[in-house]
Amino acid sequence: MRRRAFLASALTAASTIAAGCGAVESRTEHTDPTIKTDDNPRDNAKYLEFRGESGELATVGVDPRFDPLPSNLFTTISHREDTELQSLTQRFAAPDGDGTPPRLSLRGPFMGDREPHPSVSLYREGAAAVVEVHRFGELADETVFIDLPVTRWPESARRLVVESTVELTEPGLTDRTHVLDGRFEFEFDDE
Repeated sequence: MRRRAFLASALTAASTIAAGCGAVESRTEHTDPTIKTDDNPRDNAKYLEFRGESGELATVGVDPRFDPLPSNLFTTISHREDTELQSLTQRFAAPDGDGTPPRLSLRGPFMGDREPHPSVSLYREGAAAVVEVHRFGELADETVFIDLPVTRWPESARRLVVESTVELTEPGLTDRTHVLDGRFEFEFDDE
């Protein structure tokens, strides 16, 4: 009788350990995206294209509008249908300026009428303006568009550097998280 009780508890422990192993998340970092530019010569957009094992994974784009200095920064994130956006961190810096970061604001609507709504922070860190989306909420499985008006541009800056980090997940028996890191630069003049 004791052997059966021991065997039953051993099987319970083994199945608990196996279940825990199935819940392990795998993380893959993608740090070498292809940089593409928009086909329209009047458009300044650049895109980071990230590929996974099964083809295109996601595209992160920034389209700065110059008037003649940056007036708006439009960010887009498109991704495969079988993935969900988890978070976004974008750093916007003007490295050749007066050492101050650009000042940005967030223009809505960045959310729909269902909950949960996205959770967003906008702050300065050193010489960069940082936008963080901590949770995409109802937009996690959609293409995302973010409009960031520039309220102040650093004096004499003629370069914009954008660093983007996106986390997206392939939900399933074992969640697969992809961390997408990339950077691009824009140059402009005030003519």
